[in-house]
Amino acid sequence: MHHDRYTRLAEITKMIHLKLDKRSVLEQVVKAISEEIVRCDAVGIYLPIGPEHYQGYVGKPDHFNGITLDKMVIDLNKDRFAAEIVKTKKSIYIPDTSQDDRPDPVPIELFKIKSVFGIPIYYEKSLYGLVFLFDYSSPLHLNKEELEAIESYITMAAVALRNTELFKHSKKLVEDKQLLLNATSDLSRCTTVKGALETSFKYIKKALNNPNVGAHLKDIRTQFTLPHKLSPESEWDEEDWKRVHSEAKINFQKDPVFLEVMRTKQPVLIEDAINDPRPNKQAIECFGIKAMYMLPMISRDEVLGTLAIVNFDHQKTYTDAEQQLAISIADATAGVVDNLIHLEHLEDIIEHRTSELQEKNEILETMNEDLRQLSKKNESILNSAGEGIYGLDKNGVITFCNPTAATMLDYEVDDLVGKKQDEVVAHFSKEMEQYQQMSSPIHESLATGEKAYSAEEKFAGKSGELFDVEYVSTPIRNGSSHSGAVVTFRNVTERKEMERKIHTQAYYDVITRLPNRSYMTQKIKTALTTVYETDRLGVLFLDLDRFKLINDSYGHAVGDRVLYEIADRFRTLVSSRITVSRLGGDEFMVLVEDVERIEELDEVAMKLLSCLTEPIRIGNHELFTGASIGISVYPDDAQNEEELIRNADTAMYVAKEYGSTYHYFTRLLREKNVERSNLLNALHQALEKDELEVYYQPKVNYYTKEITGVEALLRWTHPEFGKVPPDKFIPLAEETGLILKLGNWVLREAIHQLKVWHVEGNLITMAVNFSIRQIQHPRVVQTVQSALNDAGIDPKYLEIELTEHTLIQSHDAAKIHELKDLGLTIALDDFGTGYSSLKYIKDFPIDCIKIDRSFVDGMTHVPHIAALNSTIIHLAKQLDYEVVAEGVETQEQIDMLMKEGCYCIQGYFFSRPVPAAELQELFDRGIGG
Repeated sequence: MHHDRYTRLAEITKMIHLKLDKRSVLEQVVKAISEEIVRCDAVGIYLPIGPEHYQGYVGKPDHFNGITLDKMVIDLNKDRFAAEIVKTKKSIYIPDTSQDDRPDPVPIELFKIKSVFGIPIYYEKSLYGLVFLFDYSSPLHLNKEELEAIESYITMAAVALRNTELFKHSKKLVEDKQLLLNATSDLSRCTTVKGALETSFKYIKKALNNPNVGAHLKDIRTQFTLPHKLSPESEWDEEDWKRVHSEAKINFQKDPVFLEVMRTKQPVLIEDAINDPRPNKQAIECFGIKAMYMLPMISRDEVLGTLAIVNFDHQKTYTDAEQQLAISIADATAGVVDNLIHLEHLEDIIEHRTSELQEKNEILETMNEDLRQLSKKNESILNSAGEGIYGLDKNGVITFCNPTAATMLDYEVDDLVGKKQDEVVAHFSKEMEQYQQMSSPIHESLATGEKAYSAEEKFAGKSGELFDVEYVSTPIRNGSSHSGAVVTFRNVTERKEMERKIHTQAYYDVITRLPNRSYMTQKIKTALTTVYETDRLGVLFLDLDRFKLINDSYGHAVGDRVLYEIADRFRTLVSSRITVSRLGGDEFMVLVEDVERIEELDEVAMKLLSCLTEPIRIGNHELFTGASIGISVYPDDAQNEEELIRNADTAMYVAKEYGSTYHYFTRLLREKNVERSNLLNALHQALEKDELEVYYQPKVNYYTKEITGVEALLRWTHPEFGKVPPDKFIPLAEETGLILKLGNWVLREAIHQLKVWHVEGNLITMAVNFSIRQIQHPRVVQTVQSALNDAGIDPKYLEIELTEHTLIQSHDAAKIHELKDLGLTIALDDFGTGYSSLKYIKDFPIDCIKIDRSFVDGMTHVPHIAALNSTIIHLAKQLDYEVVAEGVETQEQIDMLMKEGCYCIQGYFFSRPVPAAELQELFDRGIGG
C-alpha cells in the first residue's frame, strides 16, 4: 500500500511540474483517493466560483442519479458544514448525517448520504477548493493511515492548483502588458475615430474574450450620448444595432447605468442584467442582454462616452486583472478618440470656412469691374460683410476697405484708403519674418495676376498686436489683363489657439505638461533615423519608488502635485539632446541623443536620482520618493523604438530589486532568465531521472578517533550541465517550493542509509539540513515521524540542522519544540553568522552548536577570531551543549580546537562529502591517529 501511494504521489508530482494541467492532476488525485479508501462511495473536488459558492469540478463517479458533477454547487450560506471547513481550514468528519444538521439537507436527502468527510485544499495560507468523501450505506470509519494518505493527495492537489495559478498569472501578466503595449502603439497610429474605435474593439475582445463591444459617444455639438460604432465581430449588425436604439427610443440621458458611469467616471459591471434593477429593461429585452460591462472613456477629466461589452447567452463576470486591462485600453482609446474628434471637427470648420471664402471670392470676382464705382447698395453689402475686405491697385495702394477690415487693423477707414498696404499692415510669414518692400504673397498676386491664399500667416495693424489670419488675394481682371486685387481676410487666432491646444492635449501630459508616450515614441523613432554611425542613443525608463504609498495616504490630488514637482525638477535636465516625458502613473522616460560615451548615460541617471534626494513639500507635508531606472542603448540593445523601450523597462525591474538605483539592459538579463528557466525545468525532472544523490560528510570525535555521525548533503549531476553546485540549485528550489519535495526525499534517503549502517554495526547519528519552507510546513512533524517509523530508526540518532536565518524566519518556536519532543536533536548551523545567536539559544531547544567555517578558517592567524571561538566553545560547555567545528582542514586548526575542548570536528581534513559506498571504506579502515 505504501509503495502504491508513493508511486501515485510521484506520478501526481510529475504531472504538477511537467504538465501544469489542473484537470488531469485533480482527476489523478480523485482516482488515488477512491482507490485508497475502498469504503468510500464517492469523491468530489469542488473549486470556488465566487466568494460564497463552490462548483463541482472532478469526481468519481462524475455524475450522481443522472446529475453531472459540474451542476452541483455548494452555497456556504446554506451549507454550514462546508462553511465551517472554509472558515477553520480544517477537515471535518460527520459519521452520521442524520444526527448532524450542519450539511445542506437538500443534497443529503437527494443522494441519501449516510456519512461525509470534508477536507480543504489548503496550501501556504491559501484555500483553493474543497474535497468531499461520501458513503451512502455505512460510516466511513477512516483510520489514521487513510487520513494521512488523503491529506498527502490533497496537498498535491493544492500544489497543482497553486502552480497552475502562478504559471497562468505570470503568463497572463506578460501577455496583458504586451497586449496593452500593442494596443497603445496601434491606437497612436490611428487617424480617424472609426479606426481608433475598431482598434479598441479588437484589443477589448482579446482582453475580455468577448467580441460584443459597442461605443456610445457624446455629440460634440449637442452633448447628447448616441450609439456611434459597433464591433464588426459583434453578434449584432451595426445597422440593426442603431435601428433598435432608435425604435426603442433609448434615452441615455435618463439611463441609470449610463448616468452612473458618467457621474462616477468609474466602470460598472452588471453580472446579471435581467435581475439587476439598474439597466434599461427595454434595452435589455430588445437586445437580449444577459450581462454587461460599461467602461467610461475619459479624457481631460471629461467622459467622452462609453464602451459597452455585453453577453447575450449567460451571466458573466470578469477577473480584476481582465477588468484592469480593459480599463487601461479604454483610457488609451479615450485620449486618441478625443484628439481625433476635435481634429475632425476642426477640419469640418476649416473646410466650411474655406468654402465660404471661395464662394465669396467668386462673387467678388464678378464685381471687380464695378468696385471703383460702388453704389450705395453695393457699398452697404460690402460694409456688412463679416470678413475684412480691402482693394489694392497694382502699386499696392489701398483703394477701398470695409469697416470690418479697418476695425481688425485698429484704423479708421479713411486712414487706410490711399496708403500703401506695407505702411499700415505689418505682414508676417509663418516663420515669423516680416515681409519687406512688396514681397508678400499678396504683392506677388498683384504682379502675376494669380490668386494667393494662406492660413499660416499673421497681420498686425496700428497697435502692433499680431493675430493669425486666413486670407485670399484675388486679382481684379479686365479681360485678359488685371488692374489690382481684392484681399479678403479673417482673424483666425482663436481657431489657431484651439489647434495648438488640441496638439498639446494629443502629445503632452495634462498633469506634468511633459511630453507623453505618443510624443516620446515618435521622437525616438525620428531620432533613430538621424543617429550617426559612431554615436549612440539612450533610453532611460524611470519608475518612482513608494509613490503608491503617497497616493494611498494623501490622495490623488497630492499625488498629482508631487508628480508636477518631480517633473519640474526633471525639466532642468532638458536640452537639445535630452527629452523628458511622462508615460503615465509614476513612470517617466528620458531620451538622450548624440551619446558619444556610455558614461554620459550614467551622468544623466545620477542627475535624475539626485533630483529626488530633497523632500517634496506639499502644504504641510514633507514627502520623499526615490526612483529605479532601467537603461537601454541603441544600437547595442535594440534596433527600433519598441525594443528600446521594452528593454529599458526590463532593466528597470532589475534596478527595482536593489532600490533607488539604475541598471543597464544586457543580453545577460535575457540569457539569465533562459538559463534559470532551463535549470528549474531540469531540476523538476531530476528525481524521476535519477540524477540526484545524497553525499555524506563524517563528524569525528578526534579525542576518541571515532566517527560519531555524518551530515547528509544533496548533490546533482546533470547529463548536460554536469555537476551543478548546491549554491546554484538549492536557492532556486527554495524560491519555487520544490525544496519540500527534495527535502523529503533527502530525509528518507538519509534515514534509509542510516538504517543500513546501523545494521552493519555503525551506530552513528545522521544530520539532515532543513529549510525554512520545510519547517513552516504544517505536517513537518508528521513527515519526520513517518520517515523514522518506516525505517525503524530511534529518533535519538537523527539530528536536524537549522541555520539562524531559518529560525528567524520561522516565527514558530512551538514547531521546533514539537520536533524536539520526537526525541531527535536540534543543531544550530553556521553559528555566529546570524543576527541574534544568543536569543535563539534562549528561545529554542538547541542541543548542538556548529561553529561556522569562516571562524575556523581564521582562527590560526587572526587573534580575535581565535578568542571568539574560545568564547563559543566555553559558552556551549556551560550550557551543556555539544559543539562541532565545521570546515577543519589543517592539523594546526585541530590542535587549537582540542586545546579549547572542542573534540567534535567536521571538514576536509578527514573527508569531503562522499557517496555512501566511499564512506563505508572510511568506516572499515578508521580515521587513524
